[in-house]
Amino acid sequence: MHHHKAGDLPKAEGIYQQILQADPNQPVALHLLGVIAHQVGNHDTAVDLITKALAIKPDYAEAHNNLGNVLKERGNLDEAVASFHKALAIKPDYAEAHYNLGNALTELGRIDEAVASYHKALTIKPDYLEAHSNLGNALQNLERLDEAVASYHKALAIKPDCAEAHNNLGIVLQELGRPDEALKSYRHALDIDPGLQYARHLISSISGETTDIAPEEYIRKLFDDYAPRFDDHLTNALGYKIPTLMRQAVDTVPEVPKTFPRVLDLGCGTGMVAENFRDMAGEIDGVDLSPKMLEQAEAKGAYANLHLADVLDFLEGPDVRPAAYDLILSADTFIYIGKLDGIFAAARRALTDSGLFVFSVEHLEDGDFKLLPSGRYSQSDTYIEKLAAESGFAVVCHDPVVVRIEKEVPIPARIFVLRANV
Repeated sequence: MHHHKAGDLPKAEGIYQQILQADPNQPVALHLLGVIAHQVGNHDTAVDLITKALAIKPDYAEAHNNLGNVLKERGNLDEAVASFHKALAIKPDYAEAHYNLGNALTELGRIDEAVASYHKALTIKPDYLEAHSNLGNALQNLERLDEAVASYHKALAIKPDCAEAHNNLGIVLQELGRPDEALKSYRHALDIDPGLQYARHLISSISGETTDIAPEEYIRKLFDDYAPRFDDHLTNALGYKIPTLMRQAVDTVPEVPKTFPRVLDLGCGTGMVAENFRDMAGEIDGVDLSPKMLEQAEAKGAYANLHLADVLDFLEGPDVRPAAYDLILSADTFIYIGKLDGIFAAARRALTDSGLFVFSVEHLEDGDFKLLPSGRYSQSDTYIEKLAAESGFAVVCHDPVVVRIEKEVPIPARIFVLRANV
């Protein structure tokens, strides 16, 4: 255990194995060997070893807790929750199990329950840094922003150099309309961790500096965190209808075929667009940067293939041959990409002649594209029309729409339908 805690896993593993040679049913050695298997990514082995330990010692709270961690890592969230509950039935004052239960509930989208679990962990262990930080994240998800600020401040009182807490505090302060304080928090985060691209992007958004594209780290974290509640929040809280409006736009285009044999969904997210086009598509491929969003998309069963990739890298990569698709769709992906020149050129190469390229953008009155204080980009009609002409597209329609209702303010957008020139 000394070697294990010091991070010398091979030496610890060797000693645990020696113990098991002498006593194959030693539950602590089985459990800790399972923990090492989990740490090095052998999750199936970890489940087997920890389950054996629990068969010998059913009241082993720590083993139930660590089995929950392994199951959570494997994506078996309901089973993980059950394991954490077993640990807590044996040891109700087990702060780490309350905390881990909160994390699993968060991934399941059961945010109110997660908040309660984090509070229980903190009642037992008031200086639990990670619990304060993750409580702040959960409260932010529930839009209890002042409480989230308080949680991040408590985390920073324990560890003033916690870059993640400074960054997350900045996000909430920005949502509260306190940009100067948010900027200060982001800069603290970057001072501690200069590689924190999430903070760098949001500093640019507040400072009025327009970059070409949001960093991959920013997009991945944003949507991995958002995935469990994405569909519900967009539809019910933000009045989001872009996938439906995109389908309506395509239905109004003259001489549209009844079916498109090969369809590509760029920035597919949880699959809301595919659900609206499924009846007119032969096969749909999806591309996204967020593993958690792709998990949600896969569960819906609308896609033939799903790819974890940047959309431009995918379009220019070996998986896409010329004229590979008859229809390319992209809902609210370009709000995280300002400069679209490369994507338009690559999309034209990937489309059949007369194929359609259908997408949404947030609307900009003047200029080409702009990074907004929200961290999203907007593009102008003239910019899209210029790129379309340069890339070999004809603009079939560009419908003014509302992309979402944000703090009771409608956000203006456009849905474009482009046809690939023959």
